[in-house]
Amino acid sequence: MDKVQLTSFAEIIESVPVLHVAGEIDIFTAPDFKDAIADIAVQGYTHIVIDMQHVAFMDSSGFGTLLSASKPLRPVGGSLSMVNCNDSITRMLNITRLSTIIPIYATVAEAIEAAHSLSEQPVPA
Repeated sequence: MDKVQLTSFAEIIESVPVLHVAGEIDIFTAPDFKDAIADIAVQGYTHIVIDMQHVAFMDSSGFGTLLSASKPLRPVGGSLSMVNCNDSITRMLNITRLSTIIPIYATVAEAIEAAHSLSEQPVPA
C-alpha cells in the first residue's frame, strides 16, 4: 500500500493567510494538517482560509482537526474558513453542521472578504 501524502503551503493574500492543501486528510495525515494550521495561528493570525481545491478525501480525523483548530480562534474574534471543497467534503461539513462554525466559500476572494468583514467587528467580551 502506498503511503498517502499531504502537502501544504501558506501564502498571505490581503493580510489573510491562505493554506493550500493537497492530497488526502485521514488518520495518518491529520497531524500534518493540524501542524500546518497551527504554524499559521502561532504567528498571530486570527483569520485563516483553507483552500481544499486539491484535497480528494477527508475522514473524521480531518473534520476533528478543523474543529479543534477553530476553537482558539473564536474567543479572539477569529475564524477558520474553507474554500474549494469537493462535494463529499461539503456534504459532510453540512451534515455535521461544522459549516455553521467553519463557513464554506466558493472562492478565496470571498473568504478573504468575509475575514476582513469579521475583523471590523468588535471582539465579544
